[in-house]
Amino acid sequence: MTDRVRRAIFAALLLWAASHAAGEALPAAGAADGKTTAGGAKVTDTFTLGNGLTVVLRENHSSPVVAVQVWVKAGSATEPGERAGMSHILEHMAFKGTKRRGPGQIAREVESLGGQINAYTSFDQTVYHITISGRFLENSLDILADTLGNSVFDAEELAREKEVVLEELRRSEDNPGSVNGKALFREAYRVHPYGRPVIGYDNTIRGITRDDLVAYFSRYYQPGNMVLVIAGDVDPATARPLVEKAFLPLPAREAPPAGMPAEPPQKEARVTVQEREAKRAYLDLAFHGPSMRDGDVFSWDILSTILGSGQTSRLYHEVKDSRGLVDSVSASAYTPKDKGVLIVSATGSADKAKEALREILLQTFRMGAAPPGGQELARAKTSIESDFVYSLESAGSLARHVGFFETTLGDAGFEQKYLRKIRAVTADDIVTAARAYLRPENLTVAAVVPRGEAGLLSAEDVRTIASESYREAMRLPGESRQQQGTVVQEVLENGIRVIIREDRSVPVVAVEAGFLGGLRAEPKGQGGVAAMTAELLTKGTKERTAREISEAVENIAADLSGYSGRNSFALRARFMSKDFSAGFRLFTESIRWPTFPEEELEKKRQELLGRLKLQKDDMTGSVILLFLATHYGDHPYARNPLGTEESVRAITREDVETFYRRWADPRNLVIAVSGDIGVQEALSSLREAFGDFPLREGFRPIGPMPVPEEKGIRRGEEPRDKEQAHFVIGYAGARVTDPDRYALDVLGSALAGMGGRLFTNLRDKKSLAYAVTSFSSEQVDPGFFAFYMGTSTDKLEGAITDTLKEIEDVRAHGVTAEECDRAKKWMVGTYEIGLQSNSAYASKMMYNELYGVGYEEAFREPEKIEAVTLEEVNRMASRVLSTDRYTIAVLGGRE
Repeated sequence: MTDRVRRAIFAALLLWAASHAAGEALPAAGAADGKTTAGGAKVTDTFTLGNGLTVVLRENHSSPVVAVQVWVKAGSATEPGERAGMSHILEHMAFKGTKRRGPGQIAREVESLGGQINAYTSFDQTVYHITISGRFLENSLDILADTLGNSVFDAEELAREKEVVLEELRRSEDNPGSVNGKALFREAYRVHPYGRPVIGYDNTIRGITRDDLVAYFSRYYQPGNMVLVIAGDVDPATARPLVEKAFLPLPAREAPPAGMPAEPPQKEARVTVQEREAKRAYLDLAFHGPSMRDGDVFSWDILSTILGSGQTSRLYHEVKDSRGLVDSVSASAYTPKDKGVLIVSATGSADKAKEALREILLQTFRMGAAPPGGQELARAKTSIESDFVYSLESAGSLARHVGFFETTLGDAGFEQKYLRKIRAVTADDIVTAARAYLRPENLTVAAVVPRGEAGLLSAEDVRTIASESYREAMRLPGESRQQQGTVVQEVLENGIRVIIREDRSVPVVAVEAGFLGGLRAEPKGQGGVAAMTAELLTKGTKERTAREISEAVENIAADLSGYSGRNSFALRARFMSKDFSAGFRLFTESIRWPTFPEEELEKKRQELLGRLKLQKDDMTGSVILLFLATHYGDHPYARNPLGTEESVRAITREDVETFYRRWADPRNLVIAVSGDIGVQEALSSLREAFGDFPLREGFRPIGPMPVPEEKGIRRGEEPRDKEQAHFVIGYAGARVTDPDRYALDVLGSALAGMGGRLFTNLRDKKSLAYAVTSFSSEQVDPGFFAFYMGTSTDKLEGAITDTLKEIEDVRAHGVTAEECDRAKKWMVGTYEIGLQSNSAYASKMMYNELYGVGYEEAFREPEKIEAVTLEEVNRMASRVLSTDRYTIAVLGGRE
């Protein structure tokens, strides 16, 4: 299962962590001293401690980062139904104190070392993970061993944490996508515990006691039922004694029971339709399919990729691109430990839901009648393989590979076997799998529609459409489709600034080009024209149509996309280094010769209108937009980067061309390249491709724009019929070029995080929220510093009052030296973790250069953070914060 699949499932299902790959028949388990590829090269070092703990080491020295993860073979599927959600609460409680560390101390300790700590719960596993500099491996092992061996489960902490989890549950109920994902699994799995949401239910969460947790912990949290994974900058010889020191003291216990009740074969289509406060219709389909242990899972994975992964997939091309029936559509194969499902997800207008469902089912059923063409099949295989290659850039994703394979197959090095099986899949294999599983009686459909519109799609409609679509698909076969390294900067003769970073550790190249523009450059009344322009860059050039670009991109498993923000618009690309010539040609065409076809503009218009509606279902994003509108007044930052429905409907092709011609000037352009390519080769390619990019007559760069002066209290409020209320309290912040920006960043980090005072005082002690944080957002013009919280409606006023009390305390007394030091180490560690990929380096270098800071800042930021003093941080707190002068935005929930 690819990363794309995992992202799709994360988006659909609250807290349901999807696995990274699928497998064949279960290999024999054992304590092998290393797993190897077919050619004999060792992929992992695997050993078993005397107490039964399996340990897997996977080396990757491309960055000085290590991911340490403990995989417990227990998740929501192993808990009793009357205590649903217990695994998830146990995951929360693990960080609430041990015999050696008090509540909050674990998070503070990790953050003080510059690391990140967290955990997640899935159906079959609970995973505790730390990502940190490799020099702190011993600290990480000690912390996780203490967490999993000595947690105290304090009763008062449990009571508070249950309130936090209930807030998390309410938050999920405000998300139509989450609601629909849970309904889909509830209907698809009526017997197997995969039908229960990982988070549980209100009554089961309230009913969980400390005794329940202790008994469950004793039963499942024992060394023989856990796997320790260390991936990244790790030396096996050095790591083994550290592992033994930390984890051998954990006592061995009797293995927990295995096995789950099997889900009986489905006899007829199942349908659930709910009305919610939503702006769009959410449609999810599921077909029962193989588990990761089944031999046809490889065909199943490729089938899902051909059906719904990428812009050349059958669903995207037929349902979205050609017919415009949906805003988004995708397919993913979820293949967990027990029998899984193929999921198809779509969003769009409720009045098109019935027609969209018909076309989605027609294309899905045709997988059993229309074998994939050679190019279509090859593209899918390349896509899956490339996901593995790209994942090598991150220690965390590498550890997830290894942990998933080991806990579910007993084979940490299974990826090479998986890829061999993928390469061997034929078109006939895919048709066989489709005919076995993609049948109307094996279908479950869940839909969420806006209130009052349930009549647009009834259960009987769904069953009728499914039967008719299946008959049509079988009768009419579908069409067969065809580390810093060496860094150099140069300014081309026409003014383009180019930056190249050579890094040979992974065979990947990333390229990013940016123009100053974005919201700040949009003419009044043309909101969204920057986003429209950027996203149309890849939708047609003088040499290729949109379809041809998509096929060329996916043929080499590359990424190519345009995007726009508040200060710029840009194009980014990523491809394997062996495909540099083809990938860079596509990148060049899109920047230099876009044609903005009328038909693609109309498709993009409908997509943006759909995204504007979807935005309204995102409460966190909505309250931030409301804050910006209230805070910035007439400044462009007050506007939505996507525009408004009125402005998007009014955008013409001439508007887009004019915007592009106005700002696509070489003097306004920075291009950054990072990855597996020589500096001279990259420079030569850039000179040849962009050296004759013409200057625009009369070009003038964008100058500074004033922002409104802060006076008194400005309040923006908007009612929403949701379970939770959300608010932002904010202040004037820093420019990206301001020398005080790092002090303000440290202030935000000192207050935030699981070890910060906001989390401790407002969430842990008072159970006011699931999510609470503070942050600084620097911009080209003055940015903002803000506090955010999502809380129950009945707690709203108290939450605002208590947040203002925390703000006043910080303003008056500042943060402590310990808070400041922890924040700086966390920021440096997070920065290093975030710079593991070539795409991250290209982006950082490009933006720093474009915004006037200089590309070198990408490599100097850690030392700039470390140089910030406590006095500077507290001076910024005193200067920026106030309880008499601020902007507050509130999205109110239902009373």
